[in-house]
Amino acid sequence: MRTYVSKVLALLFLALPADVIAFEQTPATPHEELCYGRAMIGFDSVINSRLGVPAEHALHLAVMTHPLAAPTGPVYSKAMLNTIWDAYFWQESPHNYALKVFYRCATEQTALRSAKSDWLITEGY
Repeated sequence: MRTYVSKVLALLFLALPADVIAFEQTPATPHEELCYGRAMIGFDSVINSRLGVPAEHALHLAVMTHPLAAPTGPVYSKAMLNTIWDAYFWQESPHNYALKVFYRCATEQTALRSAKSDWLITEGY
């Protein structure tokens, strides 16, 4: 009986489509982790919007400082707030939104790093 159940489970996993995973490889660098995290929050926010979950329930994900550590209250990431807010107006699939957020974040990170590199290169001249 045990082998029968394990064979059925193995067949079920083989029958799952390959695109159920948002990305095929997990992030390796801190920049990739940041973009991957933003993309997954965007992915979940699109799903939450379709389920009727208010956007306010996801705002804690955008907090950059702990509310008790900040004297005036929490400080929010504008990029993360925009990601959550835009997700509530997204009409396509959650997967497409996650890819859009990931690539936009990667482009921003590349622009920042290349600008820094250019500055460091020209500084020595």
